[in-house]
Amino acid sequence: MTQNILLFGGAGFLGKSLLKKIEKNNSVRMMIHNSNLQTTAETFKGNILYTNSFLNKIRENETIVNLLGQLTPNESDYINSNILGGLNLLNSCIDKKIKQIILASSINVYGENLKRPSQETDPLKPKSSYGMIKLLTEQMYKYFSEMHGINVTVLRFAGIYGPTKNNGFLSKIINSTKDKTIIPICYNQGKQQRDMLYVDDAIDCILNVINHKLDGFNIFNISSGKCYSIKELISIVEQITKTKITVKYSSEIPDEKCIWADNTKAKKILNFNPKIDIQTGLEYTINHSD
Repeated sequence: MTQNILLFGGAGFLGKSLLKKIEKNNSVRMMIHNSNLQTTAETFKGNILYTNSFLNKIRENETIVNLLGQLTPNESDYINSNILGGLNLLNSCIDKKIKQIILASSINVYGENLKRPSQETDPLKPKSSYGMIKLLTEQMYKYFSEMHGINVTVLRFAGIYGPTKNNGFLSKIINSTKDKTIIPICYNQGKQQRDMLYVDDAIDCILNVINHKLDGFNIFNISSGKCYSIKELISIVEQITKTKITVKYSSEIPDEKCIWADNTKAKKILNFNPKIDIQTGLEYTINHSD
């Protein structure tokens, strides 16, 4: 069934992958800011920080996918795109009779969890500014959902990786095997543990949400449900590339020792079923990276 979709953040890593899957069989429009992205979808120039640039583009019975607000080197840009941008979008949706908003969030909102994977009902205690801003953004969306009857689905993603991603520690590990550089400081002697999810599994889940309307405010962990230490990930990359990686280790622990999340709820309600294990995902990422 053809869906009406308005996409924000389609020029990013996750957005480009989603766009490839939805642009052929759906009515897709996408806001672009400073991008020359080649797509068959309808595009328009706009900026999430300026409501007038997209207000008239929102249509009735439409699904809005907001993938904006990923971490950038400029923290003020990150804060603005999440908080101010989110506020602009939500205000624009009041009385618009949209189908739903899908918001990309992060399992970083949970903070430290060493004993078991975090569940959606767990208390939220982020230790990083990234997790804190995502938490505040979620709370804002929840308020608008409850006050104005807007259907909102929050997807708390684990660390997403794949061939075209060019930022993050996993990308640095892979790139170091090609240019023989030393990986920047690896904290906690490489014992930091993270939940990693291959991009195709994340996209499949978003598609499930687009095609199945959820009423009210809903939150789901979109994760592998497993955690891997940085040392383990380095070892897997070394094995695949047959290359020894030079790492600078540090005993400093600047953020969470372990972040991982339980995906049981998403499996049950969204039919989420991550298919790509870490070995397969890293092999494909390495073999298809630029």
